[in-house]
Amino acid sequence: MGFLLLLSLLGGVPSGHATTQPEPSPAAKAPVVAKAPIVAKTPVVLRVLVYDSLMSKSGLGPELVRRFEAQCNCKLEMLPSGDGGQMIARLALDAERGKASAQVVIGLDQTHWARALPFLEPHELQHSLRIWAAPVRELFAVAPGSSEADRVVPFDYGPFSFIADTEALKKSKIELPKKLGDLLKPEWKRQIVLEDPRTSMPGLAFVGFTHEALGEYAWSGFWPGLRTQWLTLAGGWDAAYGLFLKGEAPLVWSYVTSQAYHAEHGDQAKRYRAVMLEEGAPIQIEGAALVRGAFAPGPQGDAQKEKARALLEFLVSLEFQEEVPQKNWMYPALEAAKLPTSFKELPKPTKIWKLRGDSAQWLKSWSAAIRAGQ
Repeated sequence: MGFLLLLSLLGGVPSGHATTQPEPSPAAKAPVVAKAPIVAKTPVVLRVLVYDSLMSKSGLGPELVRRFEAQCNCKLEMLPSGDGGQMIARLALDAERGKASAQVVIGLDQTHWARALPFLEPHELQHSLRIWAAPVRELFAVAPGSSEADRVVPFDYGPFSFIADTEALKKSKIELPKKLGDLLKPEWKRQIVLEDPRTSMPGLAFVGFTHEALGEYAWSGFWPGLRTQWLTLAGGWDAAYGLFLKGEAPLVWSYVTSQAYHAEHGDQAKRYRAVMLEEGAPIQIEGAALVRGAFAPGPQGDAQKEKARALLEFLVSLEFQEEVPQKNWMYPALEAAKLPTSFKELPKPTKIWKLRGDSAQWLKSWSAAIRAGQ
């Protein structure tokens, strides 16, 4: 989650062109006293809207604060605000009341970009200067002039998957699911933790995935049947995964990269495994953006915007992108960023779903399907 490099503007008189200068006047020979640079009395403060798990103790958020503050003569105030749907709701509320609570938002994924665009402003950064990782190139439309490219800076990506507690499944004599339809079998009743798609980015991605992979059957058969299978719909990924780790259920909707997290924390036996379904997996790309209307006219607002753009640049610097895998447990957006061995050993989905459909319509259809399953 960090990739943009600042451009250096080069100037000067071309070499090889000698000129003859007139003798300066006595007044011109007087010593010139350089003016001291204007330094702000207090550091610029940037308020940054983020999802909760970004600010976990060993997560990417604290690392971003530490590294960026060390070089920016500014202070970051991080505002954890639930998950993606909750961040969108906060942006909408701020726009309605005409008072932005943050200058930058970090962590909105592509299922929320269309809804977020009215609340974002152009970042004026050069996407063409970066070589994105292949999934980002394929999914993120960086064509000049596209609204999303002008406003959103992608900083990480990762395929979703179910994560299974294989020890718990072995004790319960439940086999790993091979396809979505297996989740409707009697043995999976109340054995699955999902995220609420109305408030959670992973939750919305799962709904979109079922629609893309199953078509209309997602609404007519799959979701009405799944209604009795899940243990709970958690408000966000953090809450869902917490329940999973407490042993409340042996299956949770998460990311393929969660397997790498467990491998790096001693799970050499692969108790926690990413489940590769026959239908493939949806992918998530997370982005950062400037908040529309958050920069007041005048020097203070100009200084804030300068620092905010620098923050987006820092997020996608190679230096910071290489922190992404083991701090946010996602793939870095830059192709050149190095990956730890645990990431190189992760299973690959048979098919990737890009999820660029109408998320509002997904939610309407999902709500109707859930009511039908009650």
